[in-house]
Amino acid sequence: MNLDNWDDLKFVLAMQRHGTMSAAARFLDTNVATVSRRIERISQELDLPLFEKRGQGFVPTDAAKRLAEVAEGIDHELRGLLGNLQSNDVTGNIPIEIAAPPAVHSHYMFPRMMELSEVLPNILLTLTDKVFAQGLGEADIQIRIGRPEGGRLKARKFRDYALRVYHGAGHVLDGNWVGLSHRYPDADLLRDIYPDALPKPRYRVEEMPLVHQLVRQTGLPGVLPDFMVKDGDGLVLADLPENCVDGELWITYHETRHSDANLRAVVDWLCKPVHEARNVA
Repeated sequence: MNLDNWDDLKFVLAMQRHGTMSAAARFLDTNVATVSRRIERISQELDLPLFEKRGQGFVPTDAAKRLAEVAEGIDHELRGLLGNLQSNDVTGNIPIEIAAPPAVHSHYMFPRMMELSEVLPNILLTLTDKVFAQGLGEADIQIRIGRPEGGRLKARKFRDYALRVYHGAGHVLDGNWVGLSHRYPDADLLRDIYPDALPKPRYRVEEMPLVHQLVRQTGLPGVLPDFMVKDGDGLVLADLPENCVDGELWITYHETRHSDANLRAVVDWLCKPVHEARNVA
């Protein structure tokens, strides 16, 4: 491979992350023809195929995965270096992107945003929704369900939680329920806890915060993480045996960012108890 073209690696990384040439082109602020040409050039230099067309998208070969892993390491190491250099500028903003399930954003992040502005005023935070733990992508930090296995990731326990069936205080269980989209592996988890539920839910929605809203509005039962249910919601725990599925939330970031003082400060702040975070000067 010609080292003069080492920046072709970013096109391989974008293709693996986004799955189509059009999506990779949008992310890289270029056009599909450029993405295609750069991928083809590195493929010819290596004499190896890098992506296989599958339907509307592309699947990376083993060679592409290995190249993308190298490119991802370079990407995160550069972000960490730039962040540390910028930290000397007290007037500058340091961008940090956190990817997490929407329920985590709405119940752990949104209420504490003003605290973060006080504790780490130079951090310019971006929150992106990611329910499935398919890697960091463009994010600097990911809060994910379950501890990651393998890969070049640092992991830190964030919270324990439990999934339980809740319903409106005045509702009598009659088999109807609220479920998640079938994009979720556990879309029908409620039926494992509530065997008398009808085979299909009365309503399906895309995200857990929508389940929470719909359970509150209709009174119908739905599976919710316990951290979402608060006093005043008008919800009660369903009287069902073994109404609990334990889970864990973990914070992950690329191992090359371990010396990134800004990223570590955000992770440390995230892991502080709420009352302690409020008292940090």
